[in-house]
Amino acid sequence: MRITLLFLVTILWLNNSFALENGYIFKKIDSLAEEEIKNSGTPSLQIAIGYKDQILYENAYGFSDLENKVLAKLETKYRTASIAKWFSATSAMTLVEADKLDLDKPVQTYCPAFPQKKWKLTTRQLLTHTAGIRGYLDFQELIKNNNDPKQVEILKFKQLQEELSQHTRYEEVTAPLNIFKDDPLIFEPGTDWSYTSFGYRILACVMEGASGQKFQTLIEDSIFKKSNMKNTLADDAWAIIPNRTSGYRLYRDGTIRRADSRDVSENLPAGGYLSTASDLVRFALTFNQGLVSQKVRELMVSPVAVDEIDTTSKKSWRDAMPNKTRYGYGIMLWSKYEPGMIGHTGRQAGAASILILIPDKEFSIAVMTNAKGWNGYLNFVMKLVDIIEESGGVTSLTDNALADRGVM
Repeated sequence: MRITLLFLVTILWLNNSFALENGYIFKKIDSLAEEEIKNSGTPSLQIAIGYKDQILYENAYGFSDLENKVLAKLETKYRTASIAKWFSATSAMTLVEADKLDLDKPVQTYCPAFPQKKWKLTTRQLLTHTAGIRGYLDFQELIKNNNDPKQVEILKFKQLQEELSQHTRYEEVTAPLNIFKDDPLIFEPGTDWSYTSFGYRILACVMEGASGQKFQTLIEDSIFKKSNMKNTLADDAWAIIPNRTSGYRLYRDGTIRRADSRDVSENLPAGGYLSTASDLVRFALTFNQGLVSQKVRELMVSPVAVDEIDTTSKKSWRDAMPNKTRYGYGIMLWSKYEPGMIGHTGRQAGAASILILIPDKEFSIAVMTNAKGWNGYLNFVMKLVDIIEESGGVTSLTDNALADRGVM
């Protein structure tokens, strides 16, 4: 009887110790988030941390709507921006595994809406930003530096087309190709690297042709449902979407205004979704556990424009920007920060976001904000990683979370 009582007392003490430590770790995360809002000026942050198949921590801070003083919450939906490229790339690779898509056939095999070019370009090159497709142009700068009146008129017309496209609601993936599909390639495919959302718009057309499904249906079936992402959906500018955040533009001097108006339906496969930090973590963890095979995951996280991933250069806020030295198939490569660390960032009108995954540790973090101009990205995320590592690592956090739920 005495032994049984001693055992129960020990278990209760351990549970209480875990819960106390758990509270301490989570309070440190809360303090870090509140400090980041104060120092950066971003209206809100939403954070989720996951391990294996669990969400260990999720919270929201600040205001999703500054004008009406609406607090951010776990259900608040933020723009994913370019994190969506990881969704699209993964879904495309499921078609490869199903023998429905050949990465090295000409894209016109599956997307006849995209015209033939001087050189052959492939789906592999679209996925890896090596296809020579142009990106967004600084039309004002191009017009300013052009002395040919005819060329200036052409540039002004293309600028108008592009601006109208950003305020047009599209319901299919081929029409958004019209603003750039007739432009020449900026280099021979496979000979250089240039990050572009336009290439992922062509990818969506390719995926529809290969699968026989609408792009959005394919993404929902192959990614969102399999990852249990119940709070992720297309960012429909016309729809009434509960818990959609208001977006803002944050400047370096701390001033803030409402975000530029932008309909992102033109950019759905490259950055047109709303989601939550917890859903992003669910996706990353499910990706790690087998949305695609290990062989395909290894391909997706291999650098395509350099022989080796950059691990030695000085850490910089620019590491959060896509770069040829740290990019695979729709995935950014950050081994400089943690061995094998991958993920993607997003930056768009009214949003900034980051999702990381450390595959060997089966550990993921997502941070979402409602302000373009927030530049915390890797700096902030690595502070979260440090808090967890200093407290015994993610497995310790798992024990604490279980204790907090009364499981242990």
